[in-house]
Amino acid sequence: MIYFLREKFSSYFPFLFMLGEVLVLFLVYLLASLMVDDFEAWNLHNAFNFSLSTLIWVVFSFFNENYQMDRAASRSEVFRKTLNHLVIYGFILSVALLFANRGYVKREFMIYWGGLFFIALPAYNLAVRIVLEKYRARGGNRKIAAIIGYDAYGFDLYDLFLRRPEYGIRCEDIFSIDKQVARRDGYPLVGGLEDFYRVDMDRFDFIYIDGDIDKALLNDLVEFSDKHDKQVKILPHFQAAYLKTYDIRNYDDIAIVDLNRIPLDHLFNRLLKRGFDLVFSAAMIVFFLSWMYPLFALIIRWQSRGPVIYQQRREGERGRHFMCYKFRSMVLNEEGDQTWAKRNDPRLTRFGAFLRKTSLDEFPQFFNVLRGDMSIVGPRPHAILMNDTYRDRIEKFSLRHQAKPGVTGLSQARGLRGEIAAFHQINARVRLDRFYLKRWNFLLDLVIILQTVVLLIKGDEKAY
Repeated sequence: MIYFLREKFSSYFPFLFMLGEVLVLFLVYLLASLMVDDFEAWNLHNAFNFSLSTLIWVVFSFFNENYQMDRAASRSEVFRKTLNHLVIYGFILSVALLFANRGYVKREFMIYWGGLFFIALPAYNLAVRIVLEKYRARGGNRKIAAIIGYDAYGFDLYDLFLRRPEYGIRCEDIFSIDKQVARRDGYPLVGGLEDFYRVDMDRFDFIYIDGDIDKALLNDLVEFSDKHDKQVKILPHFQAAYLKTYDIRNYDDIAIVDLNRIPLDHLFNRLLKRGFDLVFSAAMIVFFLSWMYPLFALIIRWQSRGPVIYQQRREGERGRHFMCYKFRSMVLNEEGDQTWAKRNDPRLTRFGAFLRKTSLDEFPQFFNVLRGDMSIVGPRPHAILMNDTYRDRIEKFSLRHQAKPGVTGLSQARGLRGEIAAFHQINARVRLDRFYLKRWNFLLDLVIILQTVVLLIKGDEKAY
């Protein structure tokens, strides 16, 4: 029994975890049936829908490795990852059921079932996470590590393992790279590298190696560890803040650390975001712009001469320029590219003031989304001259152009929009834009859209 719990845990855990997910699906399906008081959901026809939804989730969960509970991941990270996967799963399942065209499950039942699943599965994952943490803290599923590097980096890692027993990693052996090194109280020094090569490697699961080491020596240590089938992890000698967005790639036999990677650099995420952009923007054009455009065109042309649509060159993804569309809200003037709109701006028409107050002037940008110039959610695009003004004054300003600009964005959802009266205002926007790009997930986009809608309904005092 002890052998099963300690030695075979990693082998059996994925199967047990996914079995638990299927059980959650079944219990949620049963509870939804009781809530609608209609056991037609259990007839033969709808058994197909349940089986299909379960099969899709199991495949989706397996390929996304939901069972991989990273030892260092926080509970909030587990929760966000689960919700993000659920949103994607819901989209895939909806399409699958649409094409299956079964039509036997009632809408009320599907709403209850989907809502309960969005509650139950994150709760299940968090419960599993908490149980794992308690189990590891008491010695279960424990991994033994050796640290090569008797210095500040090795000491910090050693202290971390002591401070966070829920990681389930224990280290009792630190080896020194330098032959002459002074011992420090509280940090066990086993010996030098010659002692490491003679030690019983069966004792270790992980080998942590100081990144500031001679390349030839590092290769020898990695080759020696590989020979004994031990995982090697490198302790890099640069600030961890740069590691929040990174990937490691191989150029033949050369390892490259790419520090500026963001979630939207991955093909699946880009396809998911683009698919949502196309569906959402097409719906907005069909249901709103189809009648808005002719009505607004009459009013705009009645109040002032000029085109209905105002076009302004703005900077988009990777610095590419594009023409951004808006309903014209001002009389014709030559300051549009140089000056922010101000409160009670004399250039505004009466109807233009209403358009800006309600943000309806932005609706033509859904055509920009269809064209691929913009996304529904992203950093707001600025006029070229305004970008040039702040590019060299704000740290990492250009990183906000790593993805397509948005019709709305995190800054706008938080109320940071409109005129820039002080430097700290644009600086705060850029910081939120970079945060959004680093932490992007599909659920975050949906939250920003909801926050934007709520803000528009309540009224935004900075919309002018």
